[in-house]
Amino acid sequence: MALICFDLDGTLADPLLAMQHCARLACEESGLPGPSVDQVTGCIGLGPEGLFAGLADPALLAQALASYWAHFAQDGIVKYRVYDGVLLMLARLKRQGHQLHVVTVKPVRYARQVLHHFDLLLSFDDVFGSALNAPAPSKGEVVARMRERGVLVPGGFMIGDRGDDMAVARANGMVPVGVTYGYGKPGELKDAGARFLFDSVTALDDWFKETLREPEIHDSFSRSE
Repeated sequence: MALICFDLDGTLADPLLAMQHCARLACEESGLPGPSVDQVTGCIGLGPEGLFAGLADPALLAQALASYWAHFAQDGIVKYRVYDGVLLMLARLKRQGHQLHVVTVKPVRYARQVLHHFDLLLSFDDVFGSALNAPAPSKGEVVARMRERGVLVPGGFMIGDRGDDMAVARANGMVPVGVTYGYGKPGELKDAGARFLFDSVTALDDWFKETLREPEIHDSFSRSE
């Protein structure tokens, strides 16, 4: 059975409306102009710190981030949109018995809440991300913690929409699989070493069907957190 690691934002779900909403409110409370769409999309997958670049005072930055996450927990999660086909793809991979993990720079608490809200959480063996009220780590730091826990195995797959997903996969002996329906550009993914590129969840799922042909042996709802 394969180890398959999925990025969250831009790979399983579209966070744009949620991030715009939370950033706008947090900026208003911090006395900053609201970020542009380009500023928000540039931060997807990297953490929200870049949305508050105008705050040089660490205490004010911490306050703005706390406000962002407070709004995220209150009404940001419902503004996510899961990409079409994700639920069926994950359920099928789970029935085949593969080890599925989410790898994100988002706080684990909020990543789990997003997955739970959209009935995706039970598809995953674990969720790896950052600690609450801590600066967003790099994707490499998150994966390093997975390696320390013995989760990573050579030959697994890393699915993501940004160049750092691809670079981390290559550095850890995983197959880098890029998706272009998220927020990373094809050039970014290719330059970082993507071995495969897919422009839709359907195309990704079809590739999994051809690549991983194990029989479906588990019930979809037999796992717990």
